[in-house]
Amino acid sequence: MNRASLLGCALAVLVPLATETPHAEDMAAAADALARRAEAHRAAGKITQSLAELSEARRLAEQAGDASLLAAIDAAVADVATAGTLDSRARAQWAHTLDQLIARAKPGQERTRAAALNTLGRLRDMPDAVDALRQSATLARRAGDPALAATAGINAARRLAATDAPAEAETLLREAEADLAALPDDHRKAFLLVAHGVALMNVQASARQNRSDLVRRCRDSLEKAATLARSIGDRRTLSAARGYLGTLYERLGRPDDALALTREAVFLAQEIMAADLLFRWHWQAGRLHRSQGRTGDALASYDAAIAAIRRVRSDLLRAYGGYGSAFREAIGPVYLEFADLRLRQASVLRGTPQAQKHLVAARDALEQLKAAELEDYFQDDCVAALKAKVKAIDPLAPGTAVLYPILLPDRLELLLSLSDGLHQATVPVGAAEIGAVATNFRRRLEQRTSSLFLSDARTLYDWLVRPLAPLLDRRGVNTLVLVPDGPLRSVPLAAVHDGNGFLVERYALAVTPGLSLMEPKPLTVQQAELLLAGLTESVQGFPPLPFVESEIATIHGTLGGTILENRSFMIERVGRELNAAPYSIVHIASHGKFEPEARDSYILAYDGRLSMDQLERFVKLSQYREEPVELLTLSACQTAAGDDRAALGLAGVAIKAGARSALASLWFINDQASSQLIADFYRRLAAGGLGKAEALRQAQLAMLKDLRYQHPGYWAAFLLIGNWL
Repeated sequence: MNRASLLGCALAVLVPLATETPHAEDMAAAADALARRAEAHRAAGKITQSLAELSEARRLAEQAGDASLLAAIDAAVADVATAGTLDSRARAQWAHTLDQLIARAKPGQERTRAAALNTLGRLRDMPDAVDALRQSATLARRAGDPALAATAGINAARRLAATDAPAEAETLLREAEADLAALPDDHRKAFLLVAHGVALMNVQASARQNRSDLVRRCRDSLEKAATLARSIGDRRTLSAARGYLGTLYERLGRPDDALALTREAVFLAQEIMAADLLFRWHWQAGRLHRSQGRTGDALASYDAAIAAIRRVRSDLLRAYGGYGSAFREAIGPVYLEFADLRLRQASVLRGTPQAQKHLVAARDALEQLKAAELEDYFQDDCVAALKAKVKAIDPLAPGTAVLYPILLPDRLELLLSLSDGLHQATVPVGAAEIGAVATNFRRRLEQRTSSLFLSDARTLYDWLVRPLAPLLDRRGVNTLVLVPDGPLRSVPLAAVHDGNGFLVERYALAVTPGLSLMEPKPLTVQQAELLLAGLTESVQGFPPLPFVESEIATIHGTLGGTILENRSFMIERVGRELNAAPYSIVHIASHGKFEPEARDSYILAYDGRLSMDQLERFVKLSQYREEPVELLTLSACQTAAGDDRAALGLAGVAIKAGARSALASLWFINDQASSQLIADFYRRLAAGGLGKAEALRQAQLAMLKDLRYQHPGYWAAFLLIGNWL
């Protein structure tokens, strides 16, 4: 279920359903039972099921006329929704809903207000978040609800520890200890004891010093949680308690004790098939084995962790986004650490068949990470299934190589895929330094009156290409396909420089989000059906694009097609056209932006902003015919500078829309230059004999020879994404 659907489900349960029933007490009891079951689903990371149960509970409570239960369920709905990766707009909607709930609360409804404030604290930014959580704890104590008071206090402490305020966090956790002591020995107490212990661990990390008193209190909370969970038969909480105690010992440098506890946690999680816990404890076991030099055991544990992630990946994407954490930050390290270990083994075994197996395994793990990141960006579980025909692009045709840079904390690993397999090169520069240079390079490229970009351009060449250049030359490579990662997604490889010339002068270049995401198939332009849409006039506060008219006219004169220009370029009209005819090329020349949030990305039509979801729906109409859209061109668009998440959206738009490839720009360039380059690209395609990457290369080289447009800021912004043939 995607983000919009998740929010839609959650908001739906807030709509009253007035249906009379003569069994009010039974309805209320059933609603309460459903709400409790929803909490169990939420605890298991099953967000969709939890919302469904709460929806039915809300309906029954409404029929029963139980205002108190309704308020509790409303607060629970919001609580479940905050476990999802809600964007800023959705979070603001929920905050508004909760503000209204708090305002409607009557005297004596302190518990309702406390529950809403607890959730509000999870939605808001600092310092408002902690203020709301403190109020929640105070009201909960006044209402005689120590469980809610402890929950709010622990949540506040987590936020404070994450913002380097360990002293305040510790004070709140001491108050929470008193609340926990007042609770009966049940499942909720066991769960909260684990949360309390983990929060103390976070405080210890934030304090940046080992304090024996914090360690003792953390251990005591986790041991108490384990003892209670064992006595009531709560194997899930027992697994969490033992696993997190293993985490504590791992941090204290006691690997043998940590591993024993981690194995126990794995066993318990396997018994109840809790994949969301299994990934965490297998990952922990992998780290521990690795720290002790047991590479085989470490690889087996990482394999198991990744297998567990695959089973619950869509729920993990939501469950680990409640505090704004990106998927890569929360779960990506599992894949990166596994790839790191595989790459080290391959380096030791270089030149052997075993080395090749390690390289392939590392690459495949990162492929899974890239697919998951696309799902996270678009909040669509189906993105990685792809609407275009999917086919692995190994083996490669002669003359083509795929460059796979892997950014690790201590080094850069380069994998070069050729027709005979993978080749490895290691560069001693870490991800942070690469990111800084890449971001600087991108920003300087946009300054078309300056050559300051050249220093960074040469540095990037030295890191990304020079180690492999002799191999590329020996193999006669003329097409280089980049599978970028992190900050490299917003870098145009065409503009990196070897000291004598730009990379585009040596290779046809393309970008692909992954090695198994697009079917490499040539485009027969002479038989293509084109839809050409564009704006030349100023609309909705955006400046005019006068050269778009000649751009579209030139393309139409070369290849024909249907034109939607200015007033005819309406959102509904685009949908009707794509539904009516099997267009193989869709060309849109208009303002557009790709932002860090997919829902904020758009292309400007005459009557409004064409969202990525709308574009997907329109282009996906091609799924009803034999072949998908071959080329989606977005001229005059731009991507947020230095934001690799926004660039992820640019790279993923063809996949999301179901097109084999896309041609789009990283930044907005001179209108005349853009139109000239794009028109030349189509002319060269129409002449026959060239693939899309080579046609783009020749168009860029023509610009490079034009004294007006020699600076790469004019021609390097355009990326060919996906199928390069």
